[in-house]
Order: sequence, then C-alpha cells, then structure tokens
Amino acid sequence: MLNLLIYVDGSSASQAALEYIAPITRDADVATTILTAQSDPARGVELFGRAASRLRAAMVRHVNRVEAGDTALINEAQTGAYDLAVFGPLRERWSRWLRMRPSSTLSAQLPISSLLVRGQARQISRMLICAGGDRTVIADARLAARLARRTGASATILHVLSQIPMIFGVRTPQERLLEAFEATGAPEVANMRAAAEVLAQSGVAAELKLRIGLVIDEIVAELRAGGYDLLVVGAHRSQTLIERLLLEDVTRDILGQSPVPVLVVKERPATPPNG
Repeated sequence: MLNLLIYVDGSSASQAALEYIAPITRDADVATTILTAQSDPARGVELFGRAASRLRAAMVRHVNRVEAGDTALINEAQTGAYDLAVFGPLRERWSRWLRMRPSSTLSAQLPISSLLVRGQARQISRMLICAGGDRTVIADARLAARLARRTGASATILHVLSQIPMIFGVRTPQERLLEAFEATGAPEVANMRAAAEVLAQSGVAAELKLRIGLVIDEIVAELRAGGYDLLVVGAHRSQTLIERLLLEDVTRDILGQSPVPVLVVKERPATPPNG
C-alpha cells in the first residue's frame, strides 16, 4: 500500500499537482488523503470535492486543518500515516519574508518524503535519480520504483564527479566514463548498480550515467538534455551538522533550479514488496 497526502488550495499550482499525481492515485493499492487548510469547513469540502472528481482515486478521504498550508502539511505528515506528501509551490508568508535569514524549504521541514510539482509537470514517464555516492541511493530507488511501476516509467541513475580522476585520462570519451570509473573499484558504481537492481525488481528499466562538473549545473543540464519529467534526490539523515547543512543547501538549490517536479526522499523503515 502506498499512502499519499496531497495538499490542495484551489490554486493553479495545486491543480497541476493533482493532474501530475492522478494516474498513480487510481491504482487499487494507493490510499489518497486530500488535505485542505481552510478556516471555513464548507470551503474545504468544496475543494475536496473538486479534487476527488479530478483524481478519480481508488481510495480517497478528506482532512481539513485550520492553519496555514505549510503548517497543515507538516502537522498532518507527523501523524505517521503517509509515505509521500504531494504539493505545488505554496505562497510565501510575510512572516517568513521578513526574516533576516533564508527559511528552510518545506521539503526539508517535512518528516516524510515529498513531491514538489513545479516546472514542466507531465505524467511520470522518465525519471532521473541522483546518486550521491553512498548506499542511500538504494532507498531513493525504492520509493522511485513505487511510483515508476504504476506509470510504466523508466529511470536513469546519475552520479556527478567534480573533476576527472587522473586515471581516466583526458581523452576518455563520454560514453566510456562510467566504464572507466567502475574499473577504479569505486563503490559509487556498486551502489548505483544495487539501486538499478531495486528498480528492476519492480519491473522498472534503469540505466547508469556519469557526468563531470558542478553538481547542480550537471543535474540541470542532464534534465534539460534527457527529456525527464521527474527528478529524484535524497535527503537522508547525515552524521554531522556540517553534512546536514550542506545537504539542505544542495536540496534547496535543486528545488529552486529544477525545470521538472522534484521527489525528495527521506528514508523510512523497509516496506513490504507489495507497497
């Protein structure tokens, strides 16, 4: 079972999020909760009715919270009933604008994985999964597979190196980079292959790819060149404060620059194979 929490507020952004996720909600083993944040309960019911008619979800229910949209999402997600929160860009509140430091993204504040639907929001058919180098990419692939298998999507697992290792040689062609990197015994490739195997077990075709350059620039370049309609990044618990801050910075930059929707994965306990 996949449990979705979808925020709607009647805006064009939330309508786009509904259209994007709708094919997944129609699966028989997907439970959907429509979240509204309205002081007028009747308005919440109205928004729910419109959303439900658009989704035609197999299982759908309504929750209304009388609080700001971002607060409602965080508090509802903390109940522990959901695997993934889905939303479009929310309007910034003045209280946040007045702060003297950048606020954390909503995806960073949520205790569960999140899908921010923005940019070129089409049905999920080709996803790009960013591999940071460690085994957390396997958890990223696990959640990505739960979405991809419901839409027939394929995946590319990408790792970005900051510079060309000397052993490669400056004349190593692009199509041979991954092979050359794997020949060094790099554990990054083993983790990428393990992630690809997770996808394959769910019937999702996956390929591995290596790019060299600045991480954010190369991810955005790959998104634009490859015709992807979903970016998957990890936001797993880091060991140190510095690592956590760096991870939040990268995630914030990706959310701001990605031309397609972004799935931010936060690892949870293992899910049974039928999830």
